[in-house]
Amino acid sequence: MSLSKPSSVPSASDKEVQALLLRYRCPTPLHAVRTLLLGHIASPRMDVSPMAPVAQAWGGELPEFASSDEVEEVMRVLVQGLWNRLSEHQSTRTPFRLPRFEVTLTRQALHDLALVRAQELKGFVDGLFGAEEEMLLPQKAHEAVEALAELHAMFDGAAVLLADETKPAPVHELKALLRNLQQMTIVADEQINKAMQSCKRARGQRLETMATVMSRRFAGAGVEDSAGQDVTALDDHEPEFIESPLSQSVTRNGVSGWRSMGTPRSAGSSRSLTPRTPRMCGMSTSRPIIWH
Repeated sequence: MSLSKPSSVPSASDKEVQALLLRYRCPTPLHAVRTLLLGHIASPRMDVSPMAPVAQAWGGELPEFASSDEVEEVMRVLVQGLWNRLSEHQSTRTPFRLPRFEVTLTRQALHDLALVRAQELKGFVDGLFGAEEEMLLPQKAHEAVEALAELHAMFDGAAVLLADETKPAPVHELKALLRNLQQMTIVADEQINKAMQSCKRARGQRLETMATVMSRRFAGAGVEDSAGQDVTALDDHEPEFIESPLSQSVTRNGVSGWRSMGTPRSAGSSRSLTPRTPRMCGMSTSRPIIWH
């Protein structure tokens, strides 16, 4: 899913990306834009384009540009720069890590950390699903999305609690919470990379199957297949896909509803999976969860 990066075009730094987002008043913060693009790169869909998440970062439509030079700048910074840098994380040698930063032991600092992590996980899943309400995911990617949904609920719940000044927040509890948030960040890294690798394998297997089918279709008439094997036998090598639903309003309106995955069902099931209440979310499963 990566684009080839021209050697003559230097990769844009995060500082340049941040400056561009501020200049064009992007409503999505850098940390969420980063995971939004990463989710699109990881997606098992075959028709992924970097322009879709770029527009998504501005709420679905790109801002108006005064000149072609401004358009070229956006392409250089966000596509040739950030997108291509993130695409390198498809390799197991360069796994993705959520950015770490120093956090002081205060209520506000921990609130900001929890909020950033919740927004990062939202961005990744928004990108993974794109405009789809639901999609079939490989088993391991499905499991990773389930885990990320629970992690998001915990990060978001922590941010909500810390924002409530009526709740006591003694130093020893803040210290324990910080340690938990750091451990949850490590788990989030693992689940994001698990989803990326699972979807990457699924795309590769799909391409291999498509190539085999096409080569057999165009084989010369009368040429007997020495293996005597029907193309459908390749289905044994296909990954097991799981129906993973997600509210469509997430990617279009910024209001999200995790319809949490219940017991995995076989591919092709038309019945929605049973929702369950995310931990620390405190909201009914019958209505969308508001992402902060």
